[in-house]
Amino acid sequence: MGGKGKAGRTILRNAMLLVEDYRVANAPKTEHMLAPIGPVSWKPPSHGFYKVNIDGAVFSKRKQAGAGVVIKDGEGEVIAALSKQWKFLLGATEAEAKAWEAGILFARDVGIRDVEFEGDSLEVCNALQGLTSPPSSVANVLTDFLNHVSHFRQWKVSHIKRQGNVPAHLLAQHAQHVGDYVAWLEECPSLIEHACAQDKCNLFSCFQ
Repeated sequence: MGGKGKAGRTILRNAMLLVEDYRVANAPKTEHMLAPIGPVSWKPPSHGFYKVNIDGAVFSKRKQAGAGVVIKDGEGEVIAALSKQWKFLLGATEAEAKAWEAGILFARDVGIRDVEFEGDSLEVCNALQGLTSPPSSVANVLTDFLNHVSHFRQWKVSHIKRQGNVPAHLLAQHAQHVGDYVAWLEECPSLIEHACAQDKCNLFSCFQ
């Protein structure tokens, strides 16, 4: 590298991030090959529950990561929303796991009791549901998540594809522009108004 050395720890971390990005990018698309892709849209939570949609993001050039969280009621109305930034680089799976941690802490602080947590990371969802073992790099974070669920009266975990998780995705991307975090209570952030309106439109169509 032009005579400039790097610490072994830095080389190892960068190598692990590259391997993780390669693994995610080259994951088998079996699900898409077996069945045609149909429209995916946000669905309301079970009666009496709130839905907490979560997404993580990696900003490689900035060496940062972020999370987006949006809490909606059964009518699709936004109760609260969050964009959070971490000033250090994470791999794709690590960013998703940290986003779930941010999501459960935010839901607890908002004060809701019956919650359905939903995100587009199948790996994280499967691990939290006990269907698979979590990757070692995020095992502690997901264990902490499960420890926090005792704060809720009822809770569920569900998976949704990215197309049905757009508001959380937009909030995660917005995290690169905030200092630490920004939260909205009892209002819908302008940057996700259109996406949330589309979710409500799809929801209304479901009951036609």
